[in-house]
Amino acid sequence: MEFGGDAIGFLKKIENIEFKEAIEILAERAGITLPKIELGEEEQKKVILKEKVLEVNKVAAEYFHNNLYTSNAKQAQEYVKKRKLDNNTLKKFQIGYSGNFDDLYKELKRSGFNDEEIYESRLVIKSSSGMPNDAFKKRLMFPIKDVKDRVIAFGGRALDDAKPKYVNSPDTICYNKGRNLYALNIAKKTEKDFLIMVEGYMDAVSLHQRGIDNAVASLGTALTEAQGRLLKRYKSKIIIGYDSDAAGQGATMRGLEILQNLGYDIRILQLEGAKDPDEFVVKYGSGKFELYLKNAISLVEFKVKNLKQNLDLSQANDKIKFLNEACKILLKTQNKFEKEVYIEKISDTYKISKEAIYGEINKLEYANSKGEKVLDRQSYANKPQIKRH
Repeated sequence: MEFGGDAIGFLKKIENIEFKEAIEILAERAGITLPKIELGEEEQKKVILKEKVLEVNKVAAEYFHNNLYTSNAKQAQEYVKKRKLDNNTLKKFQIGYSGNFDDLYKELKRSGFNDEEIYESRLVIKSSSGMPNDAFKKRLMFPIKDVKDRVIAFGGRALDDAKPKYVNSPDTICYNKGRNLYALNIAKKTEKDFLIMVEGYMDAVSLHQRGIDNAVASLGTALTEAQGRLLKRYKSKIIIGYDSDAAGQGATMRGLEILQNLGYDIRILQLEGAKDPDEFVVKYGSGKFELYLKNAISLVEFKVKNLKQNLDLSQANDKIKFLNEACKILLKTQNKFEKEVYIEKISDTYKISKEAIYGEINKLEYANSKGEKVLDRQSYANKPQIKRH
């Protein structure tokens, strides 16, 4: 069986992997055994260096984690206690604490790594004087693992007023932040039929500790198409649980468009009484969080709800503007029954007659089709009505 070059190139780009790994993944999916693949000299060197960097990351994660339990990590210990993280969670996510100056560099040298391998990991950088300098200092460390459970990068949270609050690994030979997701290596094993997308490491960790085992986090960026495709390998239903602040809502909208284009069943979590999932689940518990998950709203409902944020629906002009924009959203809904349900709900919720909604949709469809009427009030009158319960 042969694999097309385009398929291999696509997989290399999406998964951030080398040629050999792409071939192995495609072969595994096809259920065939591969002969030994001979690589060119440069390709072979890159594969070897990548494996070495992965080993560096593994040793670093173990070092950071062990360091969390030493007398040098009092501040970090107080922080995890304050955030109510238990020991099982600390070990499950291999959360750790970075030291000072060149502590990690010395540990990596003791472990037998050379400078090329260490600097390639970006865990150590050269100071202005040319001396090795740890990239993460006095921070709570979150190892980032790929779906094969390999440590590919790190996130570090400041424990004082240091800025920025979070420092994340830059892209490396084995890591691209736009193509990976935090905690997916654990969440992919869930028996639930959906995944929860949250913003931060602590959101994901806190949910997992309380039995919500299907949470993953984006890595300091708005959701990318590559991340969306990665998620699609495991689940086709996603609940977005970003922070309730303006930045979080903006990230939600960008992520929704990407997931919608990829064909996901999307829901949006609407939490009350907390700024993010971590705060909510600590404050109210997993039971109440699960109830909110069940009541997560659809993409259409979320977009319509967002429309009224800067409008006063008691004012005629604002209500007309709301109706017009809401109908533009409904116009994009392809499923006719689904559209009927949303029209019924919007009519009940915002006290707008269904006739007015259908009339506005008809006007928009007429304009879009350059004169060809697709839906009119007469056809609405002949439609079987949805019964209210």
